[in-house]
Amino acid sequence: MPKLVHTVEGAMFREHPLEQGALRIGRNLDNDIQLDDSAVSGHHAEIIVKPSQYLEGLYDVWAKDLNSTNGTVVNGQRIKQSLLKHEDVVKIGTHQFKFVDEETVAAQRTRVLLDPEE
Repeated sequence: MPKLVHTVEGAMFREHPLEQGALRIGRNLDNDIQLDDSAVSGHHAEIIVKPSQYLEGLYDVWAKDLNSTNGTVVNGQRIKQSLLKHEDVVKIGTHQFKFVDEETVAAQRTRVLLDPEE
């Protein structure tokens, strides 16, 4: 399964394994990941994991901003919603979450070569 690697000011803080469903990030206590950061809204963003439409056994992972005050940024671009790819970086306040999905990368590298003579 994919995961988020949480860093603060460049230092690794924690890994968050992702499971199917929604994971909410924000300052309030009822979030799945609570961030003590004044630049983070009460309910700031969600990470949504659902089965891939195209690759059986793999997952699509989306970052979605929940109308936060300071926005959610993926790879330097402010987003409302964005499909995440391996090694994308989601920034929320002073916190960064690197998306790691080695299974999808392995599947994308797999090639089927057909013999044109057959």
